[in-house]
Amino acid sequence: MGIRDMFTTYKTEPPQLGLWYFVLLGLVFAIIWLSYRYYNRKPYQQLFVGMQACQLIGLYSWYMLTAAPLSESLPFYHCRMAMFALMFLPNRSVYKFYFALLGTFGSIVAFIYPIFDPYPFPHITILSFIIGHLALLGNCLIYLFRYYHTFSMSWQRVVWTTFMMNAFLLVINMLTKGSYGFLTDPPLVGNHGLLLNYLLVSIVLSAAVCLVSEIFKRVEQTKTVSLT
Repeated sequence: MGIRDMFTTYKTEPPQLGLWYFVLLGLVFAIIWLSYRYYNRKPYQQLFVGMQACQLIGLYSWYMLTAAPLSESLPFYHCRMAMFALMFLPNRSVYKFYFALLGTFGSIVAFIYPIFDPYPFPHITILSFIIGHLALLGNCLIYLFRYYHTFSMSWQRVVWTTFMMNAFLLVINMLTKGSYGFLTDPPLVGNHGLLLNYLLVSIVLSAAVCLVSEIFKRVEQTKTVSLT
């Protein structure tokens, strides 16, 4: 495969990972462990910020140069929004906290059930998917290990934020004919109409964010006990 194939706009089919699937899962577990150990180390933090910046610049440069359709190129996938939130929102923002929780769940699920664009490896969209979600996981974990104890977000606010976010994405999908947030055609369960898709995705994401928050709450309690 030549360099041109990395940037082609000719769609074929998504790559089959084979044994690389388990390599990627191994990287996920490695990042979780390393982030727990080294979240306060500046070089470790800068590594994932740099990875995320390069990934976003590369992907959106390709989108702009190829005049990619708005149905695919806007930053309104859940993980994509989390990437920008972790990069640009202030650390004390409750929305950065929310997207760190959402991004932790989303980046792990992205490797458990990867959904690639229909291009061969190593197309820029495939590399962006892999590098972007690994960087997102690292950035989210680093942020949560550093700042989780400073926030309190009730489950009611999590639900409200999730449902409002997905309502916004529904409007974007109607305007662009896209499937941002997988609200048009959710994976695994399939398309059950816009309203039911919206409810299913919103309920699952709300529960997932609350679950990740509870896990970090337990981690913080364990750290507190170990220090006393």
